[in-house]
Amino acid sequence: MMKAFSKGLLLATAIGSFPAMAAAQDATAEASSDANGFGDIVVTSQRTEQRLQDVPISVTAITADEIQTRQVNAPTDVARLVPNLKLDGVTGGSAGLKAYIRGGGGTDGGYVMSEAEVALYINDVYNARMQGALMDFAEIERIEVLRGPQGVLYGRNASAGAINIITKQPSDEFTGNVQAGYGTWNERRLKGYISVPLSEDGKWAASFNGIVRARDGGRQYNATLDKKVGKEDFKGGQFDLAYKGDVVKARLNLFYLDLNSDGQWSVNTTTNDEGKIVPLSGSYRTVLSPVESDTRVKQKGGSLHLSADYPGGTLTSITGYSEMDDFWIQDFSGGYPAEDPQALFVRSSDSQQWQFSQEINAAGSLANGFVDYVVGFYYFHENGDQIVDTTTFGFPSRTNFHAKTDAWAGYGQLTFNVTDQLALIAGGRYTLEDKSLNADIGGDPAVSRDHYKKFTPKLGINFKPSNDVLLYGSYSVGFKSGGYNGLASTADQLAEAFKPQTTDAFEAGIKADLGSTVRVALSGFVNKIQNRQESINLGDGGFLIENYDITIKGLEAEIAWKPIYGLQIWGNGALNDGKYRNVPTDASLAGNTPPFLPDYQATIGFDYNFDLGSGKVKFGADANFRDAYYSTADNAAIGAVTSTQIVNAYVGYDVGPWQFQVAGKNLFNQINWQTGFGFDVVNPRFMTDPRTVLATARYSF
Repeated sequence: MMKAFSKGLLLATAIGSFPAMAAAQDATAEASSDANGFGDIVVTSQRTEQRLQDVPISVTAITADEIQTRQVNAPTDVARLVPNLKLDGVTGGSAGLKAYIRGGGGTDGGYVMSEAEVALYINDVYNARMQGALMDFAEIERIEVLRGPQGVLYGRNASAGAINIITKQPSDEFTGNVQAGYGTWNERRLKGYISVPLSEDGKWAASFNGIVRARDGGRQYNATLDKKVGKEDFKGGQFDLAYKGDVVKARLNLFYLDLNSDGQWSVNTTTNDEGKIVPLSGSYRTVLSPVESDTRVKQKGGSLHLSADYPGGTLTSITGYSEMDDFWIQDFSGGYPAEDPQALFVRSSDSQQWQFSQEINAAGSLANGFVDYVVGFYYFHENGDQIVDTTTFGFPSRTNFHAKTDAWAGYGQLTFNVTDQLALIAGGRYTLEDKSLNADIGGDPAVSRDHYKKFTPKLGINFKPSNDVLLYGSYSVGFKSGGYNGLASTADQLAEAFKPQTTDAFEAGIKADLGSTVRVALSGFVNKIQNRQESINLGDGGFLIENYDITIKGLEAEIAWKPIYGLQIWGNGALNDGKYRNVPTDASLAGNTPPFLPDYQATIGFDYNFDLGSGKVKFGADANFRDAYYSTADNAAIGAVTSTQIVNAYVGYDVGPWQFQVAGKNLFNQINWQTGFGFDVVNPRFMTDPRTVLATARYSF
């Protein structure tokens, strides 16, 4: 622990020294600052447009240029760009996503009752199911990652944070691009975007973007079936129709995605003579299961944004709808024994889900700007059905789920601008949730009806000694309602809802532009969580959800520095500490360390470009360092994840309307795993991606 802390402290000190280094630059660097400085990034993380450096919360904004240059092709790629964010695939099927912010997340994302502590939004619409979240992106304008409880403005299941993906709106000019790519495992991709004005005044416009992507097997090799596995086929599209009037604005967004892959492949493990856990097959890239894995996901939906300006403010309506079909099957045992592998723990899931949400909010100013306000109402409805078939050591069982959720919330936040430098914030959200479950395990019924309510306040103070420096402090409360455990072994366990959890969060931070070439954000936080919902391994393929109190505290830093024209050095890092509180000595997690909370995490990288001929050369790299951590609350050795050091890089050439780039991830081919669990001889781990390379050519018009 002390060794890890020392490494993290050294790294944080190095990051923190950048401003001093920048201040010592000579006049040449200062002279180029105007041309080489940071522009303003406008975000909507507080439901109104603000400069990123004026937002008094821990939020990272990833721009369209960064998404393109740094090869952010899927949500999992975002994690290295944001401190204290971890994104993994789920263990059931290959299409789901597990998101963790500051140690808060969720582990059973493959079930229709599953709800993470990190809320995923697409164009401000909450996406309850993360099974389809590993899709390739459409044309993205920016990604905003909010760290810490967002209990007022985002509310539902945002007790650890929120991720908001904002896609590009139609333009009032004819524009577009087409991109082709080729990469590892014979990956082929074709992606395009086109935007067309529909009226002479430019107020009406439409856009369409889509992607077709496929890759062959090769991520792993199945020695039992004698075939390469990891094949994927994906296609998706998005249509936008926008009206940009002087007073009224509207945007209709429709999307569709279809993923077909040969699924997730578990790697069974064993303990060797040295007491070390090793793959039964001899390699994490070799699997033994005799059962074919499969994942198929189809999702479609849309959203309608309407807004109207009135004197001093804007009234906004956000309507969202989506439906999804999700199927997966896999052998969690990975095949045992090595000589004649058998499938000992096979599970399949077939689910359908649909959701509807409606939000109305008003934002503006009163009393000549003395008060800025955001007030709103939110409604959410979800229906989900799922059939899960499991065969454990030859014994089959079936679980049927039907789950329904209705949630209502009213919220408001006021910012009192006491002076030009001092502002006070007060806000709150009142949430009501009704949940119901009609299920059975092996024919035994599990029926429950539950109601939850909670008021989550926020208080804050902002001080701006200058236009380029913001100091802020806040107290807020996050809430995640109780629910049902899809991994239960018995009907009684399933029908007994686990308790809701609340988070009392304290945070202080500083954001500053030091000159025009250094941008820094530092924050410290303490999260006191009551009734944290933790998964407990029962040792038979099932899990319980138990509630524990926990305190998590940490420091986070983000830095960007442009010392000379064309060069940017950037980095982020976090130091964390977490402990369970008030745990009885006979409790399941007595003496354990909270999961998904490494002592330190950091990324440091650079981007550089220079003119060459009629075009521009660009290249860059980043290295991500993460300390070892436990991926399961029971702290079992099978779920312990070793420290990682992942290096990524790219090189490209832009000439006229063309952009050429070759990018590599995990260049040193570090083979690791994201999690693992075990019972009897079933001890699977789940491998993260090895080295991949992708070459792309993009033409813009």
